[in-house]
Amino acid sequence: MFFKRFSEMLASSTDVTLTIHKQNGTMTVSVLPKANGLQDEAQNHLKPIVITGTPEELDEGFLDAVREPVRKAATLLSGMKSFEDSLAKVEANRKEEQEKKKEAEKLAQERKTQFDKLMAQVEELEAEEKYDEALAEARKAVTLATGLNVAKAKEKVSRLNGKSLNKSLFA
Repeated sequence: MFFKRFSEMLASSTDVTLTIHKQNGTMTVSVLPKANGLQDEAQNHLKPIVITGTPEELDEGFLDAVREPVRKAATLLSGMKSFEDSLAKVEANRKEEQEKKKEAEKLAQERKTQFDKLMAQVEELEAEEKYDEALAEARKAVTLATGLNVAKAKEKVSRLNGKSLNKSLFA
């Protein structure tokens, strides 16, 4: 019956250290709850529950004397464990968000590099008066453009479109 009643006081994953000392016909029992896997050092500052009495007195009232303090300590330890678990989830989410942000920045940089490369190619083709080819590359650049580059690319397409039409009319 002792262990069944003692088990009811404990939260899941809670250890209890019992230290029993006998001297001059009395016994001193120290009860110290701990939580498995808990990183928080605060659990090391819990004071043990100490009960002293004769063996008969302890048989009669030990469980009643430690029930509430053990239950409170187990609840506190369980709360600390839940808090640590929540922190771990927050940290994992933060790392995931950082990875997503890095990936987005990398993709944006790749798009900008491709855009710049296409626009350089457009300028080169335009200088060579290959307006149709320059126009095709400029249209590709529009799909990669972001921010202020969108207007720049669209303006380039519009200008090249005019040059392409003018060239084809007088060819």
